[in-house]
Amino acid sequence: MHNVRLALTVSPLSGETPASIGSRLAARNGVRPRDLCSDMGMRWPFLCSGHPDQLALLADVGGLALHHLELWSAQQVRTGHYRVGRTRSSTGVFRRTSSRVCPTCTEEALAEMGRYGAHQLLEWNVLCLFGCERHGMALLDLPRAATSHETYDVVAQVDLHRDLVKRAVDRQQGYEPTEFETYLRGRIYRGPQDDWLRGLELTHLHGACMTLGAVICGAPLQHFSSYGQDQEREFCVEGLRVLSAGPESLLRCMEELKARSRSRRPYYSTDLGAFYHWLRAAHERPELQGLVACVHAFTVRSYTMKPNRRVLGRPVPGVQRMSFDTARRQTGLGVALLERLIGHVEGLSDAETEALTETTPEQLDRALEFWGGLRNLKSTGAALNILPTQVKGLIDKGVLRSIRFGTALRYVYAEDVDLLLAEVAALPEAPGVGSYLLLRDHCRNHRIGLVRLITLWRDGKIEGLARVADVTGLQAILVPQEVEVGAREVQFAPRDLTPLEAAAYLKIGVGAIRALRDAGYLGQAECVNADTNHRHTLITRTSIRAFEARFLTLGQLAKASKVAPIHLARRLDREGVPTVSCGGRNVRAYERSQVAAHGTP
Repeated sequence: MHNVRLALTVSPLSGETPASIGSRLAARNGVRPRDLCSDMGMRWPFLCSGHPDQLALLADVGGLALHHLELWSAQQVRTGHYRVGRTRSSTGVFRRTSSRVCPTCTEEALAEMGRYGAHQLLEWNVLCLFGCERHGMALLDLPRAATSHETYDVVAQVDLHRDLVKRAVDRQQGYEPTEFETYLRGRIYRGPQDDWLRGLELTHLHGACMTLGAVICGAPLQHFSSYGQDQEREFCVEGLRVLSAGPESLLRCMEELKARSRSRRPYYSTDLGAFYHWLRAAHERPELQGLVACVHAFTVRSYTMKPNRRVLGRPVPGVQRMSFDTARRQTGLGVALLERLIGHVEGLSDAETEALTETTPEQLDRALEFWGGLRNLKSTGAALNILPTQVKGLIDKGVLRSIRFGTALRYVYAEDVDLLLAEVAALPEAPGVGSYLLLRDHCRNHRIGLVRLITLWRDGKIEGLARVADVTGLQAILVPQEVEVGAREVQFAPRDLTPLEAAAYLKIGVGAIRALRDAGYLGQAECVNADTNHRHTLITRTSIRAFEARFLTLGQLAKASKVAPIHLARRLDREGVPTVSCGGRNVRAYERSQVAAHGTP
């Protein structure tokens, strides 16, 4: 049914809604919009909702361009979702029943056309646009009417609240459009831009930009709803700056957010804050899958994950980062040891190692492979068939390499142990002991340490060794009886000595060493055993040398004279050579001058 065209009509403004045009058309003809629609065969509620048949009737009645009415009618696409100009939005940032006007636009139109000049543009219904770009004026929110269809009558609403419009014009509240608002207007009037965000409707675009911008600006999640209009506009600009540049820009931004975390163990829902919580609530929307895939890939790659975890509704393809607690349960090794192993394998500094809070399966595999190539002192001794103290001696002589991981414990490289055993296995097998002695027996008979003999053999200073087949480790070595390595001569104490070592060095009893120490003839220093962290005292090298410069012990004199100590002691007593008095005890040590005076060598 086609209606007769009205004689009094109006000219639509760019972006004006059909409801606004209908309201102005009714005012021009001196009736209410509902009455005009009834007289012309239209239905005012359906016209406000953008029904196509009602738009066609309005175009016929008012002599208007149908394509303009269709473009700016905000037709419903599905429940809660609308076409807004050349883009789409949901009720999140778009309200069809919102009575928002630009005071300056309204005053100018009223002055030019009279009462029917009051109008409303579709962009003013987008809640994240806060002003009129043409006049640089903040939009005015008029009070809502009793019903939504009364709210659509913009002419009646402006008539009712004319004083509010005038006061808003007098205030001259300025407005400068932000980059985000200019970006949104471009979508409404020209369609989505050709960028990564083109598939997002206005509500999702606003939510993504605002929440990401809030995280970038450091807005706490718990206070997010308390921020005002100015902060919201700032957040949107910051978020758009990152998102419009593409997924690489978002990944860099998320890396920066993770890097500035103050938590000992960063977590993605905390680092990404409001942005992650918003995306988690809307992750099922098809148009957001690009954002979801980007954030999912970043979190899986950059944060620790528990097995069978789902992030943004998507399963984790495989644990790419794990906490040290998870690594501890998998490996059975302590967290501190794992941290030091990974720090050593990855070449990290001590500070970087202490800062570790998580690891990757690849790092853990490399650390475990390195750990598998180490032996502790006890297992090394068992493999070489020697004592752990002798293992320490081989380490000190450089025969075996060792490593520490921030503790007193030393670990030997298994390849060095295997190499040493291979060299033993390469020795010719002797048919019988005969002219050979087992390594233990040779060391005992010739009073030479096992470590020294093995060191001389590794240095090529001893030849002719063999092995026996039914003994394991180094004890399988057979040493020719005629091998003579010579006694070890030590002119001076090479280092601080334990009381037992000092007694052997000075050829005196350990009780005498303690007496000389207590009397002040020998000095002592506290130290920590590198392998046990046990604190003990040592006789200092400087005090031993000072003592040697002044005194000679009975054992040293007996060795020089090649007589038994007991016979030399009786002779010295007969000649009246005084001993050293240490409180209530006399120690068999003599002043060099006294010894020389009595002709003792």
